[in-house]
Amino acid sequence: MKRYISILLLLSFVAIGLFTFTPQSAFACSCAVKNAQERLDDSAAVFVGKVIHKGLPGLFRSGETREYVFDVQRAWKGVSTKRITIQALGGGSESCGISFSKNQSYIVFAHYDDKRILQTNLCSGNVKASADESVAILGTASMEADALSGGAYGGTLPSLNLFLYISAFVLVVAASIMAWKAYRRKRQFR
Repeated sequence: MKRYISILLLLSFVAIGLFTFTPQSAFACSCAVKNAQERLDDSAAVFVGKVIHKGLPGLFRSGETREYVFDVQRAWKGVSTKRITIQALGGGSESCGISFSKNQSYIVFAHYDDKRILQTNLCSGNVKASADESVAILGTASMEADALSGGAYGGTLPSLNLFLYISAFVLVVAASIMAWKAYRRKRQFR
C-alpha cells in the first residue's frame, strides 16, 4: 500500500511540475531612449491615472501580465473613459516588468498587444507623477477627467496559472484521500 501511495504522489508531483516549470527563453531588458514627445507619438494611450485596483500576478512564469485599473485624471491620447484597465508586464526590471503601487498616480504610456488589449512595460516610459507634473512633461493638449465619460471596471479572469495550481492541489488532495481510504480498507480485512 505504501508503494501505491508513493507512486501516486510521485505522478502528481510530476504532473504539477510539467505545468509549473516549463522552459522559457530568457532575454535581458534593453530599452531605447525616447523623449516624452516620442513616447507620446508611439503610444496608443497616454494618461495620468491613480491606481485603484491591482490584479493578481501570474505565478512562476515570466512574460505574464498583471491587471491594473486606473482612475484617469487627465488624458492625452486614446482614453475616453474615467476608468481604464491596463495590463502591465510582470516580473522584475531585468525582464522589462513593471509594478504600480495602489493609490499612487502615474503617467502611463500604453500600446495595444496582438489581442487589442492595452499593455505597458518598463520600456514604455511610465513615471510616477501628479496631474500637475504631467502637464510640464507632456504639455497642455489633454482632456481633464471631467470631460471623460464614465467607464466601468471590466476586469479580466484570473491567470490560467492560478487555475492550474488550484486544480493540481485538488488532484493531490483527492489522490491522498483515496489512497488513505484504500489503505484503511486493506488494513480492516487483515
